[in-house]
Amino acid sequence: MTTTVDTLIRGTLVNVHTGELDEGAVAIDDGEIVALAEHPADREIEVGYVAPGLIDAHMHVESSMVTLPHYGAAVVPRGVTGVVWDPHEIANVCGAAGVRAAIDDAEHTPLKARITVPSSVPASDLQDTGASLDADAVADLLDAPRVVALGEVMNVPGVVAGDKAVHAKIDAARERGLPVDGHLPRVRGDDLQEAARHLDSDHESITLAEARAKADVGLRVYLREGSASKNLVDLLDLVEAVDDRWLGLCTDDRHVTDLVEHGGIDFAVATAIDEGVDPVTAIRMATINVAESYDLPFGRLKPGSPADLVLLDELDPWTPTDVMIDGVLDPTADVQEPPSSSIPTDTVSFEPVEAAELAIEAPDGDGTVPIRAIDAVGGLQTARLETSVSRSDGVLQPDTDEDVLSLAVVERHDGDGSIGRGFVHRLGLDRGAVASTVAHDAHNVVVAGASHRAMATVANRLREIEGGVAVHDPASGETTALSLPVAGLMSDDPLDVVAEEFGAVEAAARTIGLDHDGGLMELSFLSLEVIPELRLTNNGLVDVATMEYVDTVRDR
Repeated sequence: MTTTVDTLIRGTLVNVHTGELDEGAVAIDDGEIVALAEHPADREIEVGYVAPGLIDAHMHVESSMVTLPHYGAAVVPRGVTGVVWDPHEIANVCGAAGVRAAIDDAEHTPLKARITVPSSVPASDLQDTGASLDADAVADLLDAPRVVALGEVMNVPGVVAGDKAVHAKIDAARERGLPVDGHLPRVRGDDLQEAARHLDSDHESITLAEARAKADVGLRVYLREGSASKNLVDLLDLVEAVDDRWLGLCTDDRHVTDLVEHGGIDFAVATAIDEGVDPVTAIRMATINVAESYDLPFGRLKPGSPADLVLLDELDPWTPTDVMIDGVLDPTADVQEPPSSSIPTDTVSFEPVEAAELAIEAPDGDGTVPIRAIDAVGGLQTARLETSVSRSDGVLQPDTDEDVLSLAVVERHDGDGSIGRGFVHRLGLDRGAVASTVAHDAHNVVVAGASHRAMATVANRLREIEGGVAVHDPASGETTALSLPVAGLMSDDPLDVVAEEFGAVEAAARTIGLDHDGGLMELSFLSLEVIPELRLTNNGLVDVATMEYVDTVRDR
């Protein structure tokens, strides 16, 4: 005799195992799929389509500027039921304790957050962070709840060269039977071959040829559609070129504004479908493919799996009518306000800075001074720019006519207060300054401006509010800021509140001339010293090709 189940859902089933659409039913009892067949049920639901809940293959919740429970409240109604979260940014500020606090946050949301242990803290020895994770700390965290992998290994030269500290972390993951995520921007040739011996995936491709080369050496390739890097459309031909079961979808960094307006990994699925990818294939790349990468029991329609489902009238466009996690329908509909995050909030510590400390002393002589500047070309990438700036009052001056702004990175982790100084091209400011404590990966204070006085004003404002993003307009004398006190990266406020406040800061930035496609978030990547070509850290300007400091002034 067939037993009665809690819920029976009838509709067209998105079978991600076979890649087909099948008319049928899903029988659910006690939070689990018990059969893909008719059963007597206490509750029956008729829908157009039933799909597995979506899973983001690689992301950093920190980039949303809200804590995990608020992130979950935003994406679950859109059909996202799981994320693979690398709390790398928190680890750079707060260390192992911060990672454990992030794991604790997962208890306060129905979103299934699975954790990859940050492997590259610090990302390099060229910048000062708030903490570090050595091989022993990483091994300890690999045994923590919800951990499913070693997070993206950024030290590719160390992987290739056999660096003992890097390989100790990889070995610790392998000993536990866990996969190892890669981070391989522009890695090719023999280096790619060697890296593929030790890594399992990559999400950094920006061209089809790059992605294909990684697929050819057996890496799982995650097609990224984030906020800073929107690569999905350029890479979609890979779906037809290789076995799509080895492809995943990820956001990497999803900014608060995009999250509110477009969602998370659901937007990548919708975009792929809109670009002509078969809907089942697009869904498969954000469900079972990810689940199999990390040995997750969800992300599929299969008896014995958790009942994590998306109910839709149509697959195109992707517009869920209801979402189920562990058999609970619309689990975020009546969720109470989550408790404050246990991630530390006292992480922004530096002495007030003065304008002169943010300027570069001019060399002796007359006329303009030849310099190296960071060219913010878009996305996560930068290029080298050789130009010249004037000197005045004994220091090098920004040149707003040529869109060359002064740039500084101030150590904010209660260390030595060191300051790196340089220049950046293409941000567009004609006055004032912008600053942020969201500055990948070390998250020091990064500040750019048309005057050193304005830069000092906005940097000191961030010190007062325990971190965040701020804009100073000398024309009005006003400083507009969003406070992000959780590790200097996030707010405990709901997403809509943070989005509104960030919108005010972005509006203030546009008022003083910011016109970069990446907006204020472009600023946060100017210190990311592991992605080409030039970056500025609190210790100086870095040539990423050689991973060495270079002087901003070209003739010394």
